[in-house]
Amino acid sequence: MGTTYTDISFHELQAKLNKRENLKIFDVRTAKSFGRGHIKGSINVPYSAWSTIPRISAEEEVVIICYFGMASSRVSEQLAESHDKVFNFKGGMAQWQGEIETETIRHKWNTERIYTLVLGFLFLLSVPISFLNSWWGLSYSAIVAIVVLLSGITNHIFITKWIRSFGFK
Repeated sequence: MGTTYTDISFHELQAKLNKRENLKIFDVRTAKSFGRGHIKGSINVPYSAWSTIPRISAEEEVVIICYFGMASSRVSEQLAESHDKVFNFKGGMAQWQGEIETETIRHKWNTERIYTLVLGFLFLLSVPISFLNSWWGLSYSAIVAIVVLLSGITNHIFITKWIRSFGFK
């Protein structure tokens, strides 16, 4: 097997994609970055998961891509020890000039996140009711509503993590 890999430019990769060659593109960025935009048909295998190399047939050409080309060069080096046709996309996604594919919004809006947003809006509706009480009722309701809404919007649901720390699923 080979011990080196070849750097490949945007135009060279585009030519290979247009020819529909037997080509696999592995994106070694995080799943979140991959979801924001990736080359159509690429497979996400984060850099941290490259301790186990995915199955690749001998006749397949493999292109590795990351953010700027640093992590992909390390993965390409590792993969070149067991595979002959390894290419590192020079410059990473920062140099990609072609079309990108993004994950659809429905995958990002899971039931738990929607539940949190609805709960936040219900708390927000309770704010006018707190006007009937003293000023602390208004402050408490407003703070709870803002925290719940922000956790739903940012998808950082700390309450769920706290509940799961007690062993609940």
